[in-house]
Amino acid sequence: MTIHWCGTGLSAIPGLRRLIENGHEVVVWNRTPEKAQAAVGDLTDAIRAFDMDALETALAPGDVVVSMLPGDWHVPLARLAISKGAHFVSSSYIAPDMRALDSAA
Repeated sequence: MTIHWCGTGLSAIPGLRRLIENGHEVVVWNRTPEKAQAAVGDLTDAIRAFDMDALETALAPGDVVVSMLPGDWHVPLARLAISKGAHFVSSSYIAPDMRALDSAA
């Protein structure tokens, strides 16, 4: 099981670092890989440029997608996770479009 962590803003870093430090397999996806490198590059080299097609290719059944991206990305990422048999985690609110995915999950 791989954790695909999307987004490395300020609120993301403590949890992300803790997962990596505790030996979890984590791939970090960020629009600016250099920013992710500065935040967690001392712990991992599994840092990728955020791209939905690349994430879709990397995602396997049972993996976990964690979205720390802006809210408009949550539904597309959740749909992708569902289509690949993966799990989805968001620290955000549950919008009506997200709630509509309950039956598909």
